[in-house]
Amino acid sequence: MKGNKIHLIKQSFKLSCKYFFSILSLLSLLATFINITDIYKSNNLINHIFKVIITFLVIYILSFVCALLYYYFKRRVIYLKYNRFKVSGTYGNILDYIGASKVNLIVPVNCCFDTKIDDSVISTNSLHGKVIKFLYDNNLVSQTELDKKIKRSLREQNISSVNIGNDVKKGGKSVGNYNRYPIGSTAFVDIGDVRYHFIALSIIENNKNAITSDQDYLIVLNAIVDNCFRNSNGNPIYIPLVGSGLSKLNYNHQQQLEFMVKYFMLRRTKLISDVEIVIRKEDRDKISIL
Repeated sequence: MKGNKIHLIKQSFKLSCKYFFSILSLLSLLATFINITDIYKSNNLINHIFKVIITFLVIYILSFVCALLYYYFKRRVIYLKYNRFKVSGTYGNILDYIGASKVNLIVPVNCCFDTKIDDSVISTNSLHGKVIKFLYDNNLVSQTELDKKIKRSLREQNISSVNIGNDVKKGGKSVGNYNRYPIGSTAFVDIGDVRYHFIALSIIENNKNAITSDQDYLIVLNAIVDNCFRNSNGNPIYIPLVGSGLSKLNYNHQQQLEFMVKYFMLRRTKLISDVEIVIRKEDRDKISIL
């Protein structure tokens, strides 16, 4: 939270300087038509200087307050534009876009593409768990159907898996799917008007923690750009903060967002649709989209 406030103040300071000099330019322009020097007339040089300093100080304080309010209430930030497409950031709930027409949702999952939501492998608090639970609860797809769609998509892309078995001591899992796919593998599943991009981001360690390395994180971002962008059919893409909640990543959430934005800027020629990074509303005080 402290880091977010510092980031907000820094951005507000930069914008307030622009406001400040813009107001000074406007006053200079007005001074060519209106005589405002009478305000500062004084026989005492110190009083004259004091009035000028106070005026500048008031103008800057107002500029800073306006900039601070602007950023605090800002709901969406456009990070880059390329041709007619843009990458932006916003606060919201990615589940709200499920009912939208012709959109793409990127959903990071574990490498086994588990679909059983019971907190033994997939936490109901994770985006993976929330999205699949939403699909089940609203009768949009059954677990059996979802499993088939995921496996079909991976098979059509000729992505092979390794059976890790159910021996936890040997790196397996005691529950869930036992076929593990490579990091970055993506299953494209169409349900209604929404295309879900289930992308393998993490490995389940000791049946508990979802982990990924810095190198794997980069592989996933690369897969998003090369595979998800290409398979979006030109429709808007909504993507969460990739990697939040994972252990063994050497970035905090703010750094993850900044890294994602910079990476998309670097690969901007791959854009064929609008991309919106959706940060949870609950994280507004921890993560700045500025």
